[in-house]
Amino acid sequence: MVGSEFTESALSNRWDATVMMPADSAPGLYTVSVTADVDVTMVDGRVVTVPLAGTDLFSTPLRASRDIPELWTSPSSVPTGATITVSGVANMRDLAKGYVPAAGQPVELYFDPSGSAPETLRATLTTDSRGFFTSQQRTTSSGEWRALMPTTDAWRRAMTSATSSVRARSTTLREGVVLRTKNGLTVGHRLITHDVVVGLDPVTRRVDVANLDYSTGADGGYVMIASRRGEGYYADGYDKHVWMQAHGGGQSAPTFTFRPTLPAGVYDVGVTESMKACSTPDWVEQYSATYSCRHDIMVDDSTVTTLVVKRASSTTVAASATSFTGPKTITLRGAVRKVQLVSNTKAAIRLSPNTPVKLYFDPAGATGPQYKKTVRTNSKGVYTTTYRTSMSGRWIAKYPGTDLQAPSQGAVTITVK
Repeated sequence: MVGSEFTESALSNRWDATVMMPADSAPGLYTVSVTADVDVTMVDGRVVTVPLAGTDLFSTPLRASRDIPELWTSPSSVPTGATITVSGVANMRDLAKGYVPAAGQPVELYFDPSGSAPETLRATLTTDSRGFFTSQQRTTSSGEWRALMPTTDAWRRAMTSATSSVRARSTTLREGVVLRTKNGLTVGHRLITHDVVVGLDPVTRRVDVANLDYSTGADGGYVMIASRRGEGYYADGYDKHVWMQAHGGGQSAPTFTFRPTLPAGVYDVGVTESMKACSTPDWVEQYSATYSCRHDIMVDDSTVTTLVVKRASSTTVAASATSFTGPKTITLRGAVRKVQLVSNTKAAIRLSPNTPVKLYFDPAGATGPQYKKTVRTNSKGVYTTTYRTSMSGRWIAKYPGTDLQAPSQGAVTITVK
């Protein structure tokens, strides 16, 4: 309980009291009570002392400051549909100690996608003993993340933001997580990539690496890939290591180049890095004596996730007639071509004999493609079949692909008058 005496104000009939709160006062709601003796001059000149007293007349908040000095997305750019980590640290003002970790504090995480879609609440989090908070979020659009600590009776509002972006992809998304714990502290990585379809030209594929929990990378980390099968010049398989270079915010993005002469199939994707866990908020310079991110933990896993490499194919279809009157039997012809190894060191596009092709008809309208039959290419890689049709629409030829060869399709439009 603290109090102060009233003093006469410069304004008529006004008295003020300023209550100084002790340095160790806890933030929160405080009730106000008043006790006063008021001298009242009567009309006959007498002065009468009137006691006034009121208990818990109203409440007023004593709010301490809070801050979110760091908010980051990792990775900040990913293939669409991938998971990103949104993390931050918060501190709060202690009247006796200054700024300390904001432990056990609620944080609301919002996402405002680029474009006209509205901002939405994505998570309600609670900071740990370090003031650290984190959330795993799947993203399908670029936009801005906003971390908010709302105003309460004890604490002032705090808010900050960070951005993330997505990249288009046409192949299957792959991601995996590796975590390691030591002395109660956890570090780790999320690896994100997507499958590769390679033609005669090389294809470069990026592997996004995100730090997990409250950690930093160290010098000497690398991402590795290793094929599960051998082929051609690489009869014993193919493996490659690429050193990581930090891009800030606990992320890096090494790239790998795939050529058609490399083994097709499944590749394991892993990471090796000596990471450093942070035991308290990282508000000081890295080389300061009080820098807390000094807890070395080795992360080493060669099978965090996978990616699949397939050689490209192409499928064609043509109709003997594309515009006619009434029902008619038409001939559908086409071919399947594949990127294939022709020697240990060379690949080429070749017609593919004895290959299944599925035929679909997509009538004009909203019905959608309907399966009709499966044919096979002949010894020269060409197929021919007939079909009686009376409707306008598209004939679609699909080669379904294999574990080593990418699928493909072609289409032809016919008009029935």
